Amino acid sequence: MNSKKYVFTALFAALISIGCVIAVPLPGGVPITVQNLFAILAGGILGSFYGGASVLVWMIIGAVGIPVFANAHGGLAIILGPTGGYMWGYALGSLFLGLVLGRPKITENKKDIKFILKIAILALIAYVLVYLPGIPYFMHVMAGKGKPQTFENALKLTFIPFIPGDLIKWLITIPLTATLRPIAARYLEAEEQENRN
Repeated sequence: MNSKKYVFTALFAALISIGCVIAVPLPGGVPITVQNLFAILAGGILGSFYGGASVLVWMIIGAVGIPVFANAHGGLAIILGPTGGYMWGYALGSLFLGLVLGRPKITENKKDIKFILKIAILALIAYVLVYLPGIPYFMHVMAGKGKPQTFENALKLTFIPFIPGDLIKWLITIPLTATLRPIAARYLEAEEQENRN
């Protein structure tokens, strides 16, 4: 039984949830939080399945009303609201990074420059992927509310203000992913070895 994988999944779901406490509200209605940082880290450290699963667990917890979304809100209405697309974007970014980096391995070296560059490039793409469902869904919901947004205006409200914060989170993601992947692998591979014996 891969109990440690479930523990790591739950841990990252908890970190994403705790990230809702740190939120800076912006005029567009989409606050700056560290939740995407933890979501992307989940995929980078655990791999696609368990990283993505941690994001989905967080979304389910929030959907049933537990206040784990930005500004400590909860409920299905938040997922269906203007910011809902970004939550699916968290899952998309996490799945992408985990899928391309693959399962963590003990042999990965945090000082290997090629490894670091690989993480840097892929993590940057993962952060951009958050906006792929986020911006169109924001426009869709706002139009349904009678407040249609042009693509240019949507970028001004839901993308451009977040660039500095996302760049900082991206820079944090690189060393954390490189350092924690082999540590996570050590625990996970040890458990797999125990299960085989």
